[in-house]
This record gives sequence, C-alpha cells and structure tokens, in this order.
Amino acid sequence: MLRHGGVFFIHLCIWFSFFLVIHQSGHDHITYKVMLFFVFLYLICTLTVKLISKNKVILILMSLSTTLYLITELLLIIS
Repeated sequence: MLRHGGVFFIHLCIWFSFFLVIHQSGHDHITYKVMLFFVFLYLICTLTVKLISKNKVILILMSLSTTLYLITELLLIIS
C-alpha cells in the first residue's frame, strides 16, 4: 500500500493529465468537459479506494486534491 502522500501525488498527476486534455480540446462544448471531469473524478475515486482502506482518509484526499485542482483552474482563468 502506498502512503497518503504517494496517493495524493497520483491524484495530482491525474488532474494534470485532465488539465492537458481539457486545454487541448478548447473548442469542445462545456457538457463534454463536465462529463470528462466526472470520468477523471471516478478514476481518482476508484484508484483511491483500491489503495487506501480508510473511508475518512479517502474522502479527505479526494476532496483536497479536487479542491486544489479547481482553485488552480480558477486562478488560471482569472489571470
């Protein structure tokens, strides 16, 4: 089993790949981007459940990485 930092690093790698996919498909409709967001979120969820057995830690890691991604994306949109 990976430690929590390793799982969090995997989350950040997945969010970075999502960032690359979204910015390469700039002309897609917003509906497709939202669906793709939930696909990547599901990928992160299933990966975290496989690697970590405590529900509280799963929820904390997922919410932390998702919030960090959304804040970063918001800051990039604003600037």
